[in-house]
This record gives sequence, C-alpha cells and structure tokens, in this order.
Amino acid sequence: MESSFDKQQMSEWLKEVLPNALEECKVPKPEDEVIIVYEVNRLFDWVKINRLKRNYPNSIIVPFVTEHLTYSTGIAIELALPALLIKPLQKSKFLRIVKKLYTSYQEKKASTLTMLELSQQVSQQHTSPFREAFLKRLIRGEIDNEQEIIQSASFLSTSCIPNIVFLIQGYIDGDNKRALPHDASSRITTVFRQHFADKASISFLHFERYLLLLMRIPSEYNSFKHWTEGEACLLEVIETLKRDYSIHLFMGVGGVFQDAMQVKESYSQARKARRKPPIHNIHIRYYEDLTKHEQLQKAIQYIEEHYDEQLTIRDVAKYINFSPTHFSRLFKKETGRNFVDYVAYTRIIKTLPFLRKYDYTIEKISFTCGFNTPNYYSLTFKKYVGISPTDYRNTTEILFK
Repeated sequence: MESSFDKQQMSEWLKEVLPNALEECKVPKPEDEVIIVYEVNRLFDWVKINRLKRNYPNSIIVPFVTEHLTYSTGIAIELALPALLIKPLQKSKFLRIVKKLYTSYQEKKASTLTMLELSQQVSQQHTSPFREAFLKRLIRGEIDNEQEIIQSASFLSTSCIPNIVFLIQGYIDGDNKRALPHDASSRITTVFRQHFADKASISFLHFERYLLLLMRIPSEYNSFKHWTEGEACLLEVIETLKRDYSIHLFMGVGGVFQDAMQVKESYSQARKARRKPPIHNIHIRYYEDLTKHEQLQKAIQYIEEHYDEQLTIRDVAKYINFSPTHFSRLFKKETGRNFVDYVAYTRIIKTLPFLRKYDYTIEKISFTCGFNTPNYYSLTFKKYVGISPTDYRNTTEILFK
C-alpha cells in the first residue's frame, strides 16, 4: 500500500478487534490463506490485482480504491472479489467487512454477504437486460468514453465486447412445417451458438426489424473473410438452418474494429452491405467488397436511382465521363460482377418489397422494376435467388421483434 497513513490506520483498527490476525510486510506463499489489501491508484492496478488473484488462489484479495477511480469498481465484480474498500476509509465499514472476511476465512465459508457480493448476485440475476442495454447503446454510438466500457465489466466480460457486426434477415419456406415464424429467431441463435461455442464470443440483439449478431473474432484478424475457420463455420450455420429448418438467411457483414467505441461503424457498414448485390454467395455480403472508387460509387448510385429505366453501359459510363470499355473493365474489377448482372441483381432487390407487401401481379412488378417481360423477370429472379418470384411470395419473412 502506497499510503503509509492508511496503512497505519488500518493496522490500528485491526489490532482493536483482531490483535493476532495482522501479518504485515510478510510476502505470502502461493499456498497461503491470507487477506491481502491492495491499493488501486491507477487503472492498471486492476491488472495487478488480477495477477494476485491468480498467484494466490487460496487468499482473499481486497482492493482499496482511491476516490477518482470509484467508477471502475465494477471490475471487482468481474474478478469475483468478495469485497472492496473505498477512500476515504470509514472505520465502521472497514471493520464490518474485515470481520466478515475473517469469519469466512476461518470457517471456509461465507456466513454473511458483503454489499459487493450482494450486488454481484443482483447483477447475475439481471445480466441480460444490462448486457442488452449496453450493447444497444454501443451500436447506436451513444458510448463515447472508456469509463463506460470499464464499468460494463460488471455484466459483460471484456473478452465478450464485440469487434464485428452482422445484420441478419431471413425467410422461411412457404411449405415449411419445422420452424414457425415465432420460434425462428430462437432456432437461428441456437444454431449459431452451437457452431461458434468454442470459436468466438457472440451476442444477439433484436434491433429494429433485424437480428444483429455481435461477435468478437480473434484479434489477429482484421477481416472476417481472413478468418478461414470462422467463415467456414458461418457457411455451416447457413446450410444447417436451410437443411434442417427451411430457414434462409441473408446478411450484411461489417468491418472489424478493435476499439469498442467504433463498433457502431461495423453496424453501419453491415447495413450498407446488406443492400448491395453479393459477389460470390447470395447469403453473405461483405462491406469490404463494396467499391471505394468515388466515380464508380456515383455510377452505382445512378443505377439504383434509375433501375426502372432501360439502362445501358454507355449511358452510365457517360454519366461519370468514362469510356464504355474502361468503365466495363473497372466495374467488373471493383464490384465482382459485370454491368448487366449488377443491374439485374439491383432490379431483383427492388422487386422484393412488391412481392412481400403488395398484391401486384408478376407482370406489373416486372415492368415496374425495369424488366422487359414477366418471363425474363422470373428466369432472372430464379437465377439469382434460387426460387421463382411466386415461390418467394409464398415464403414467410422472419421479423425479429
């Protein structure tokens, strides 16, 4: 302890009630059963306390927290410490805690609860609401200081704070009898947890009408695509849900952010990715696959705004002052699809709300969204989605509420 005054004061108080219990300036052995009071003057001192806890598993570690670090006391709960002391020290509270700890030490069990133990039990009973509220604030970008991240340790381990966000939508086959809309969400989360149980920490949020998968992937990867094991596992989840429950998932995947306060960016990226045509797999759309080329971004915006017109590659190239040949080559390189495929896929995406929400005929939908004939629309839809527009209309959208 750095403060000699506090050390002397504690010693005097202890002698009044436990005259033979104090052993000062003695370095304990790993197997000893003692009470160690450690002063917390810097955030890093919590790391030292965690080391003490590991090095002296039979001992009771009591942090003595200085006033300006009281906001960090939630870490004591995360470390499962039975009690803590806060400056300025009050004799009555100090002796009450010491007596209880000493009794526990002597009897090998706790006869009463300290306030911290009580708060720990309350926290464990309400882990889900606290955890969910914190994660939602993280996604909304409402957490803007490290103190709140540290305080979250009382209900969320640091190793569980996400560094990547997946935005998930999905539907159930129309003739499916194995997964009803109301239990689809629990089916999805269960399968994810089963497959990622020993690979990554995951959490779920029902956010707006989507399901968000919040994951913490190994820190050595700066992209989910680079984590081969994780991507393979994700594909297994998608296939399992499709095969066993007729649940089809479609998701946007954001980037990896090791700074917890930047996770909101991963969510924003996942939303943007979800709206764009995928490159390789219809079920997964990565934000990092979206072009960062400013002129091509303008071209894509133009396509999205004029998808219901008869677009040609010459028209769009002219709009951004590119030659058709250069534009065609660069477009394929940056988007992973040729111009005709990209436009067709964009039109397919635009037709989905009409199939879901309105009782429009296939003919009306096809003309509304820029297809020349209903037959061409149906063939294109099946090519990219895997089922016909009519079959898609008979599926049930999963609403994550």
